[in-house]
Amino acid sequence: MLKPTAALEGLRKKVLAADNKACFVERETLLRDHAGAVLALPEEERYRAQFELLLDNLSTPVEPDDLFLGRMVEGHWPFAEPTCRLPGGIASEGHVTLPMPKILSQGLVGIKAEIAAHAARIATPEARYFERQAFGCIEAIRRFCGRYADAAAAAGKPEAATALRQVPYFPASDLFTALQSVWIMHFVMSAVVGARDFAPGRLDQYLLPYYEMNPDRDEARRQLAFFLVKFNEIAGTATENYDTKPVPCHSSKQYLVLGGRNSVTGWQFNPLSEVIVEAAELVRLPQPTLNFRLGEGMPESAWKLVGRAAHTLDAQCNFFNDHLIVNKLLNAGIRPEEAWNYSFTACNRVDLPGILYNIMRRIDIFDNSFAWFREALLAARGQDGPPTNAVLAELRRIAEEKMLADIEKNRIALYSDKPCFRFDSLFFPSCIQSCRDIYRQGAENVRWMHRMFSGLANMADSLTAIEQLVSAERRLTFPELIDVLESDFAGAAPLRAEIAARCPRYGNGNPEVDRWAAAAANVLIDAAEAAGRKTGFLMMPSFYSLTHHARFGATVGATPDGRRAGAPVSENQSPALGADHDSPTALLRSVAALPLHRCICGGLNLKFGCRLAADQFAALLRSFFAMGGLHIGFTVVRRRTLEAARQHPEDYRTLLVRKTGFSEFFVALSPQEQQEMIDRTEYDA
Repeated sequence: MLKPTAALEGLRKKVLAADNKACFVERETLLRDHAGAVLALPEEERYRAQFELLLDNLSTPVEPDDLFLGRMVEGHWPFAEPTCRLPGGIASEGHVTLPMPKILSQGLVGIKAEIAAHAARIATPEARYFERQAFGCIEAIRRFCGRYADAAAAAGKPEAATALRQVPYFPASDLFTALQSVWIMHFVMSAVVGARDFAPGRLDQYLLPYYEMNPDRDEARRQLAFFLVKFNEIAGTATENYDTKPVPCHSSKQYLVLGGRNSVTGWQFNPLSEVIVEAAELVRLPQPTLNFRLGEGMPESAWKLVGRAAHTLDAQCNFFNDHLIVNKLLNAGIRPEEAWNYSFTACNRVDLPGILYNIMRRIDIFDNSFAWFREALLAARGQDGPPTNAVLAELRRIAEEKMLADIEKNRIALYSDKPCFRFDSLFFPSCIQSCRDIYRQGAENVRWMHRMFSGLANMADSLTAIEQLVSAERRLTFPELIDVLESDFAGAAPLRAEIAARCPRYGNGNPEVDRWAAAAANVLIDAAEAAGRKTGFLMMPSFYSLTHHARFGATVGATPDGRRAGAPVSENQSPALGADHDSPTALLRSVAALPLHRCICGGLNLKFGCRLAADQFAALLRSFFAMGGLHIGFTVVRRRTLEAARQHPEDYRTLLVRKTGFSEFFVALSPQEQQEMIDRTEYDA
């Protein structure tokens, strides 16, 4: 097995030893010290003022082990509150794929030329304003890289100095300059502008020409390893939702896409895909997540690579059914060239680079759909006919009403009525061509809305219990069952125990339970699509809860599956915690029975107590996707290891596990999430 160099291991240890209580202290100090002067400017000038302030004054630190440059000075913030955001000041929604193919081939200077041409063509005050702001920010990046080049030269790093005098302002000329360009752009957006989940996109595709200029595999692997380790400097080793690092990008995760297709038959795995996996094996840190686009017809060499990645990197990888995602995009009317080029900018969130940016709080909505299900139970209480049919009908009605009300109240009026600017606008050809900012609807190319539903397994288990206890066995009437739920099973402990022992549960390949899971899923998708038609949004549903399942469950009363009031709901596409007890194949059959062809993404995490061989992982992925599965990720760890890590975290600092759509260090999770990880069903094969 390849081993990291001393320099790479030094950078890796520096990441692991990072102080997660520290912030980007220089950044915060500059913003605080100049807040008054910036506030005195017109609001539309403040973003560029702060952008230039930071890039012209931040230090340019160079570590002896650095190969690629760009890092923040960190320290503890001496004030009670972080720097406040000023209206119109530096900010970003994040969650965007960087336009690196264009920057690498044209440089920022090429983007400047495009803006100048369009501003001259449009010749309005707003177009000229957009041009001034864009040019100011681009030149600030050029000056910053120039200062960093001087620091690199002084530190005895001539290769980095030469690269930073060239990129990203001018086009890249080889693999090293291309990687430095990608990193410095990622660094500026994530750490200087300060937002989460900027993604490098399909790295193995757009870097391949630079690798082919000098296909030295060992040197490419070395460069890529030093490049990948940098992503772990963005937000430290804290989790995204517990005891986070006090930086503006504290929740940042980065997603690198490998493989996929550019046409119906053209799989795009290549030699660089393999080198990237090898580099990640050297780094052994959680960032970036490697998102593999897979499917039928893939060459055997690609399946071999995928199996290897699952075997050696497990928790750092996501695996997606490329056919389902592309077909969903095409069926929704997305143009083929955009559908084939999809990427990821968040945990299981599909992105259309250069096309999709409708403001995060507008396009990504986590719905507490299980609360709707509980409301549907009560609404169906006195209705005639099979109670399961009544519950699903009420769920359909309630879900559409809730989504329509949410869209009307929260998702419409988010754009600015006056000129404004964010550097992110330069990532979208439509913004450049119209000289309009993203908040001026410059990037509204697709009126997209991603509705994410949770608690699906609890719905399936509840409907199964209703059918068995009320309809089949007539043990009690539906109103009597509702009374039990309203009392939170008070005095009904034997009934609750019987439900747990006798009623089939989703996740075990039982066709009857899986039928109810699919029925509830289709009802929610039908409601979302109906709401989209009425409001003009292209609805992209998925069954995904991120980390909201505990918070969502806290507001929901008891349910027929035996779940007590306030208990967490099932996450993502997974069974209720511990409900799957048959086999991993049975679990995958249940998940594949969902109408995933109607979804844009989702999440399933599978925990193994033993490490499968590479070919076993590949076979499992192949079978799951052939059945119709959409996504899967793996954690390989024994329960006893997790329990030991909880008791002695200092001995398990680098233990990685899958959480929702990404990997985290187990010892950094909240106590509740650690317990959930321990209690997750553990399979041996």
